[in-house]
Amino acid sequence: MDYSKYFPEIGQEIWHFKELPRAMSLAKKLIKIFPEKANGRIIRAEFLTQAKGRFDRKWFAMKGGLWIAISIYDEFLSDNSSLIPLIFGLAMVRCAHHFNITQAKIKWINDLHYNGKKIGGVLLEKFENWYIAGIGLNVNNSLPYNFPALSLKDFLGKRLSIIEVLKTIIYWLRYYFGFLRFYERKKLKEEKINNLIIEDFKKFSDTLGKWILYSYNIDKEENIIIGKVLKITEKGTLLINTTDLEEETFEISSGEIFYIL
Repeated sequence: MDYSKYFPEIGQEIWHFKELPRAMSLAKKLIKIFPEKANGRIIRAEFLTQAKGRFDRKWFAMKGGLWIAISIYDEFLSDNSSLIPLIFGLAMVRCAHHFNITQAKIKWINDLHYNGKKIGGVLLEKFENWYIAGIGLNVNNSLPYNFPALSLKDFLGKRLSIIEVLKTIIYWLRYYFGFLRFYERKKLKEEKINNLIIEDFKKFSDTLGKWILYSYNIDKEENIIIGKVLKITEKGTLLINTTDLEEETFEISSGEIFYIL
């Protein structure tokens, strides 16, 4: 089934800029100024001068990449909040596969990578009753020498149309958010339905079964857990079995992981 028809709002309104400090900041301002069409609104910039990731870490958002922010109204059941971050990673990996880059995988929660080299990432914030997602995808942009990252151009040996990449991302965002709407309606009616978001994460991710290092903020080196990923739950959280003598299973819904084996 083409679930994209259940969430057509995404990408109906796109604001394009040659340059911005940060697209996510503008997305928040536009919700206040023009709330009517904010659900699914996309802000795109060719170049971000003050791009930041988690915990204000600086990253490169040079011309040639796809740099967008999207606002999604939080209409979803609280039990499914952990599924939201997975959708953005799924949209990116589906986009990569659309262009025959089948080597790309998702590292939980929503990093697109190949052998530890980052191709794309997502910063997701809650802003009042909204989700604001900043999506960065290396497409045609040049990357610093010896930087642990790759672009889609590196895989294909040719440049891609940024507009075609954006169209593909929009389709898959509509698809998975559309599924979530459909899924919640079925669950409220107590009808049985498989969780496609979890099924596809298992298909396109290489996180399950990996030995990992986990921390909410790895920079602070606090509350670090080392263990093996046992499974992803129906809520989108990870179950980790530690290497302690008294083995414990931890469930994590946010934070950072690094593969160690």
